[in-house]
Amino acid sequence: MKVGMLHSRSGVAGMWAPALDAAVTLGAAEINNQGGILGEELEVVFGDCGFTAGEAIAAVDQLIDMDEVAVIVGAHTSDLREAISSHVGGRLPYIYTSQYEGIAVGPSTVAIGSSDIELLGPALDWLKTTKHADRYFFVGNDYIWPRTTLGTAGRVLKAQNSQLVGTAMVPTRPQDFSGLIRTIARSGAQVVVMALVGQCAVEFNRAFAAAGLDQKILRFGLIVDETVICGIGPEATTNLFTAASYFAGQHSRSNDSFLERYHDAFGAYAPPVSAASASTYDGLHVLTRMVRNLGTFDPHVLARELNRPNSRNFARHMVADRSIGIRPTVYLGEAEGVTLQVVAELQH
Repeated sequence: MKVGMLHSRSGVAGMWAPALDAAVTLGAAEINNQGGILGEELEVVFGDCGFTAGEAIAAVDQLIDMDEVAVIVGAHTSDLREAISSHVGGRLPYIYTSQYEGIAVGPSTVAIGSSDIELLGPALDWLKTTKHADRYFFVGNDYIWPRTTLGTAGRVLKAQNSQLVGTAMVPTRPQDFSGLIRTIARSGAQVVVMALVGQCAVEFNRAFAAAGLDQKILRFGLIVDETVICGIGPEATTNLFTAASYFAGQHSRSNDSFLERYHDAFGAYAPPVSAASASTYDGLHVLTRMVRNLGTFDPHVLARELNRPNSRNFARHMVADRSIGIRPTVYLGEAEGVTLQVVAELQH
């Protein structure tokens, strides 16, 4: 059975590619060592979705028409998801694993990653009660995920009687942040909330620290994970927080076992595991259990299964014993150099 793994291999989101490749390779090897899926070996074919809808559709066509994949597992920015869903239609299932904005997804598609409201609500409540923060500045890239996240943040802050003192939506490309940094410094914000992708998050946080604001203003970043922290560097991560349903530093029997298998396979200096790569690993197990439950590889049957109204809960139930769970626990992480330490468990 062929599975297409679709993600960006370059550009601002390309930094996640090595970890995603490693996690999916490990997941496929483990499934095959356990007898495969209905006795058939699972083969992963990697596709580069680029950073535009046109590039993503071209990659999907390559995977379906040339590589003959029966399923697509996608880990990429949200602005590509709907184009892919519409293009795939009911031909085959599409398992979307990235953190996303929590809105309804397209046909034959299931989103298994954490949503903004799952992460942002508990995190902003923690900042309010623990750090006594009530003035926030929002910085995001200018596309569907950050725009929706801004709306979510605004509703949460209004409910807790906090104030959004400023917003900025910036292009999804590296740029000079000096003017924005000066605006934030004058805003009176106690916390900067970030919805920035990959290299944009790296460059913004470096500029923020270089201006000395890391000593005065807290930062909370969505998808500021173990990969992004390494890119930012230890000199620029003071007072930087994030939230996720998975951190590599969590100690549990299942995670310790997973990390041991991961580093046995790829070595001590393997790409850092994060929620992004753990979710793609989970995506393969969603597929495996779905195929075993239905007893078929038929992509049309699998696609119809993901058109069910409760397909998200259905998919999460199939990996409830793994990292995502049906309703994942939310953890608050704080940067220490280039590692993330869990400082609070926010909800179940």
